[in-house]
Amino acid sequence: MIDLIQTLGAGLLIGFVYGLLGLGIVIIFRASEAFNFAIGEFLVVGSFLFYIFFFDLHLPFIIALPLGLLASAAVGALVEKLSIKPLLGRSGLSMTIITLGLASVLRALVQLIFGAHSYSFFLDLPDITLEVSTLLFPSERIWAGLLSFIAFGLIIFLLFRTRWGVAIRATSESQPKAMAFGIDARFILLIVWALSAMCIAVAGVMISNFGALSYLTGIAGLRAIPVVLIGGMDSIGGALIGGLIVGLCEALVGSYVEPLGLVGFKDVAPYLLLLIVLFIRPYGLFGTVRIERV
Repeated sequence: MIDLIQTLGAGLLIGFVYGLLGLGIVIIFRASEAFNFAIGEFLVVGSFLFYIFFFDLHLPFIIALPLGLLASAAVGALVEKLSIKPLLGRSGLSMTIITLGLASVLRALVQLIFGAHSYSFFLDLPDITLEVSTLLFPSERIWAGLLSFIAFGLIIFLLFRTRWGVAIRATSESQPKAMAFGIDARFILLIVWALSAMCIAVAGVMISNFGALSYLTGIAGLRAIPVVLIGGMDSIGGALIGGLIVGLCEALVGSYVEPLGLVGFKDVAPYLLLLIVLFIRPYGLFGTVRIERV
């Protein structure tokens, strides 16, 4: 029973990080119906920007993190302006295809600037390790879950409790209607990409804190795919639930299935779970069911 509680707790903590990754995809999809396949590269870029402020410039974490997030937001806005804005008015599929090429460009730039080797990454935050009897939750995991949950909450507050959030949600519902009411949909889309880049950067910093940072760290961004497809492509709450489900799935498989000899199966399990969910709920657990007349 203790082992099960340990496993479930670890799964929930990493699940908050995955949920934040999923949120970065969902808010872009809601605004433009485009799926950002460059999420792994955004994760690496955001992590390296924070690395510069925290490790190279030796700024305190409480200053380096906001600066890193602002720099990530600037990159997200620049990417939107250069590659997505020219496609406004076209189908979401066109923007989605662009993100595939964008992923290759960003990956090449990261390798060119930072090289292919790994960078040691340890935030040295206050130790909040939780140890109760035989239960042990490392400080890094707790910080990852806690900061990801706080970031998720701040984005929810922005979307549902501020005027900017109203404009973003209006644009997500219908760009033509939003523009008819005087909302600059083009500028809102730029803001959405900036917010998405910040979400992904927070998740990237937390994931990098588990070990090292390199251009290969972007592989972790692929976890956002089962997260958003399980939770629902256009569901903000579904991103969090999907993240928790994927985190629990990984933890349970890693603790109870891999020891049976299926090494590495926890990396495959979320995608198998995704297939099962899509067979039952093609639009995800909380996604909007769309009925198209032929």
